[in-house]
Amino acid sequence: MLSDNHYGHTENDLCWYLDTGCSNHVTRRKEWLVDLDSRKKSKIRFVDDSTMMAKGVGRVLLTCKNGETAYMDGVLFVPTMKSNLLSLGQLLEKAYTMSMRENSIEVFDRRKHLIIKAPISKNRTFKVNLNVATIQSLSSVSVEEESWK
Repeated sequence: MLSDNHYGHTENDLCWYLDTGCSNHVTRRKEWLVDLDSRKKSKIRFVDDSTMMAKGVGRVLLTCKNGETAYMDGVLFVPTMKSNLLSLGQLLEKAYTMSMRENSIEVFDRRKHLIIKAPISKNRTFKVNLNVATIQSLSSVSVEEESWK
């Protein structure tokens, strides 16, 4: 299961909203993105018909509570985004499953291991703080890859 450590960051820095309405994972934190391809620009559209530019796509390296690491692939880099979004639809396409019950959501990987459990908040959203590695720390780290592809 993914860790929900704060490591001195503000809530908005580590907070990811689990979102059924977004097509892709999204972050504004460039330092989290591994293998950022800035040639892959796209316009993202919101329900109110407003748009923002995605300045690339990359992968985010996450550390789980058991110490293992996993990549979250296909994360759009949107510098003007205020919140990080974790697309449940994108995870569903990759054979992840979700269960909503007892005022929380649980996300399971392909092997049916629980990877995220998030309680419902007062405004009926689901958010989780993920332990994300920054690119600077990757230069001397050897990672056995498990991907959220």
